[in-house]
Amino acid sequence: MRGSPKSLIALALTVAVLVYPTTVLASEGEGTAAEGTAAGQSDGRANTNGVLWLGAGCLLQVIGVAAAYLYTPTPQAMPLLGKSPEYVAAYTDAYGDAAKSVQTGNAWVGCVAAALAWVAIEFLVISDAYQY
Repeated sequence: MRGSPKSLIALALTVAVLVYPTTVLASEGEGTAAEGTAAGQSDGRANTNGVLWLGAGCLLQVIGVAAAYLYTPTPQAMPLLGKSPEYVAAYTDAYGDAAKSVQTGNAWVGCVAAALAWVAIEFLVISDAYQY
């Protein structure tokens, strides 16, 4: 018999077995590249220690600024688990760019602050030396 319940059940099970793996694989990689970029920028800014780079720029001046430009931080793996390859690539790039922006900006602020402090101290020393 063509429309017997057994054949309908067998057909339904066959379709389920064939369709299930594709739906699981499609849902495994969550996240789009735009979502990865937004999350990477946010996490990169939040996870970068700005005070550390401010101190590096202040204490090491040009060396601290150079280190800020040369060092690119990498994100932790935990936020990337179960995400699509596009999401991971966009997140990693955005994380590095945002973190590097924070560290270079703060290193420059520290370097300029140290230079201004040095000029002020020299000015005070020189003006004190010429007092009568």
